[in-house]
Amino acid sequence: MKSLSFLLLVAAAFAVHADDLILEARTLHLGRPGSYEWEEFKDRPVDGEKLERRFLAAGNTTEQALRLWHSNVKLNWTVKLNGKRLGILTTAETSMETVLAIPPGMLVEGENILTLYAPPSLDDIEIGPVILTPEPVKHFLSAARIDVEVTDAIPCRLTLTRPDGTLQPLLASPEGAVAARTGVVYTRDGRAVISVPAGDYVLHAGRGFEWSVATQKLSVNAGETSKVALTLKREVDTQGWIAADSHIHTLTHSGHGDATIEERMLTIAGEGIELAMATDHNHPTDYAPAAALTGTAAAFTPVIGNEVTTKHGHFNAFPIQPGSPLVDAAEQDWAKLIPAIRRTPGVQVITLNHPRDLHSGFVPLGGLHFNPTTGKHRDADAMKIDAMEVITSAAMQSDIHLLFRDWFALLNRGHRIAAIASSDSHDVNRFILGQGRTYVAAKDDRPSGLDLDEIWRSYHEGRLLVSLGLLTTLKVDERFGIGDLATGLGSTVRVEIRVHGPSWVQADHLALYANGLLIREEKLSANHQPGEKAKVVWDVPKPTHDMHLIAIATGPGITEAFWEIPRPYQPSSKTFTSRVIGATNPVWIDADGDGKFEPAFAIAQRVLREAGGDPSQVNRENLDQAVQTQLDSLTP
Repeated sequence: MKSLSFLLLVAAAFAVHADDLILEARTLHLGRPGSYEWEEFKDRPVDGEKLERRFLAAGNTTEQALRLWHSNVKLNWTVKLNGKRLGILTTAETSMETVLAIPPGMLVEGENILTLYAPPSLDDIEIGPVILTPEPVKHFLSAARIDVEVTDAIPCRLTLTRPDGTLQPLLASPEGAVAARTGVVYTRDGRAVISVPAGDYVLHAGRGFEWSVATQKLSVNAGETSKVALTLKREVDTQGWIAADSHIHTLTHSGHGDATIEERMLTIAGEGIELAMATDHNHPTDYAPAAALTGTAAAFTPVIGNEVTTKHGHFNAFPIQPGSPLVDAAEQDWAKLIPAIRRTPGVQVITLNHPRDLHSGFVPLGGLHFNPTTGKHRDADAMKIDAMEVITSAAMQSDIHLLFRDWFALLNRGHRIAAIASSDSHDVNRFILGQGRTYVAAKDDRPSGLDLDEIWRSYHEGRLLVSLGLLTTLKVDERFGIGDLATGLGSTVRVEIRVHGPSWVQADHLALYANGLLIREEKLSANHQPGEKAKVVWDVPKPTHDMHLIAIATGPGITEAFWEIPRPYQPSSKTFTSRVIGATNPVWIDADGDGKFEPAFAIAQRVLREAGGDPSQVNRENLDQAVQTQLDSLTP
């Protein structure tokens, strides 16, 4: 028998009432003995591959609530009661409680059996306590109310947790003006009424990367309404830069995830995204009607796009003229597929999405197709794309620099492909929209009326910044910025880098790369100062050959529920160190002053030719040698 003190502890932490039945008081580790998904589970005993609990109860004539606390849920865990399906655990790695409705008549008089079934693939989770509450879900979640008003940053996101960080199940109103999931409410006008069980909570309000996060602890009693007023402040100056998410899905038109198109409008506006590309799978979606319907049209400019989802890669294309025919997604030959995408009426930009992810047995930058050392791709002649995702916040890499190295190799090979970040969000909350985002150089005075021609020029010219919690800018000789060809240089090149972020993010490392090789780095003083985190100036000798300069800043990852960075969905390692990152696109250095840029691959060919070798035989060794020759004088 469990001790009374232990049961009282559970009751205090999980809002247990006298009539509740505790089916499992402990927190258990479910997984597979001898296997583990993440390093943290390596030496932890496995309590079982599934959970089964037999308990005595009376038959139910009215709805009751089954409450399951859990963490690290990546795949679908099915919950059954007496052999009948109740639902699944909410798929999210963040600690939270799933509340499932038990319909009338599902409980039987006497012994009942609750079973939680594991998915086919390995998924280590924590589960429990598990509590049966003999009242309808809506009634259980409506014991108390929190009346919230946020000023100075609307629309916005509210995150409600218990004191231990567990996302709290809730109800939210008014209908149509909010999008709510466990622990999260997006509100159109900064107002929401949140219904919850009585208890202690922590409420966070935020509006994405550029704004502060306001936090308040509160206690609410049954039958009472607690009023909360919070104020947000803009902390990151992004004047002249547009916040864009170019990879967004809806349940309505992609068919999976959980965000309806109406809810999606609230998440776009609530995360401060100013340019939103609709990229449902093989479906050109127009957000404009839904934005007008939800009252969010003033917050952002919508763009019709399409994710051309094929067995040989996923490509986003935008903008698309209404009524345009769909590209044949069954096509697998890039030499036919990419030109067909480009011919879609209106298309200005094609992006390669999550290029290290495996889909249908194919990895776009995988070993059979791409040499990450020389940048040679099997479909190089057909790879006429404008940008590629180096950060996809819903599809993180175990090594956050992997795709940057791939990109460096492609640039050295001569491909003029811009780096971008996006979210690939399909959900209201599981993967936060706009967490990975791209900043586009353009006038930003009116979010709902952006100059799209200016924006597409910036994509083509590489005037873009990659952001996952940080923003990094780069200037050469105080006159050349991102995307510029820096020419007419003296014997020394002055490089100025600034790192920006909100108060809830830190930056602790800055690196400068020339043709993909590290030439300078500096440890930054990690701090919670809002706005400019660091300004670093380096004087670099002018190289002997052309090169591209790229700056990357990183810092500790965010682990709090209001902006938690997810683990990789397709990990290559059982460890993951969460980091925030801000990167530039290149400033192109015209070292010889001829008014054009010569990539490293062409330099290597020329060096081989001048040495009497075969310029077609460029490999990693002579490519590195050609690059290193010009970099030796740059390294301190």
